[in-house]
Amino acid sequence: MKSFNLHSDTLLKPVLGLEFPLEIGDNYSPVLKKYWGNVLDEPCEFFSCVQKNALEIGADFISVYFNLQEPDFAFKNTVLHKYKSIFANILKLCKMPLMIKLSSHVAWDCEIFDSIADDIDRDIIISPIQSANYEKILKRALKSKFNHKFVLRTPIDINLTKELNILSIDEGVNPQQIFIDPDMGCIGYGIDYGYSIIERICLARRSGDKMLDMPIIVYAGEEAYKAKETKSTDFAPSWGDLEQRAKMWEISTASSLVAAGANIVVCWHPDALKALRKQFCEVLCH
Repeated sequence: MKSFNLHSDTLLKPVLGLEFPLEIGDNYSPVLKKYWGNVLDEPCEFFSCVQKNALEIGADFISVYFNLQEPDFAFKNTVLHKYKSIFANILKLCKMPLMIKLSSHVAWDCEIFDSIADDIDRDIIISPIQSANYEKILKRALKSKFNHKFVLRTPIDINLTKELNILSIDEGVNPQQIFIDPDMGCIGYGIDYGYSIIERICLARRSGDKMLDMPIIVYAGEEAYKAKETKSTDFAPSWGDLEQRAKMWEISTASSLVAAGANIVVCWHPDALKALRKQFCEVLCH
């Protein structure tokens, strides 16, 4: 299996990943439901299909998104056991560099990660790690014999970004293991804030700030498909076809953030990833 080589000084073009969600809720975009079809009902079959698309398109890695709602205490063990088993099977199927993305709920993420940590059998990216849970997750992950990488998320603030990087290094993380997640939004939903903070991080990096000299990762797919414009047909005809609109929302979000200086982009729709690969290949080849 390929390994990651994603430090900021080695990145000449954006690194693109395709994401696979473990749970398909009612809020999941109808565009994505239509694209993936019947495989949505069976997680391992769905993963295999996502991976097949990722390999065919030329994605650099695949992300498994533990988008699990925290259940009542009485059901936690049942839920964790279920997804631990699914994840173990996914590891057997996975032929690509792998990222696991946790739920973003700080306490629940500690429990999710603790339940699957012993099953991880390779170097992976672990995302997102936040100021409220970095000590627990890093302590568990650093016991591993593998050289994991860590996505550190802070809410659109360069000082908080730098602080969490320093605190994580104090816990024993090598700077080469850190990715920066500035927690940005999508087109029409606060992308200007994310854009400006990415620019500031890049300027600080170029000025020699070693505590901000890490690759920047953005979740264009997840953010784009939170927008009502990518999920609802309740718009005037001038807004165009929902399927094309949804894909363009993701492509536009990703393109803007790469223009700001993002190094790694996580996509949801294979057609968006395909368009981005073509776009940046043409730019870099001319």
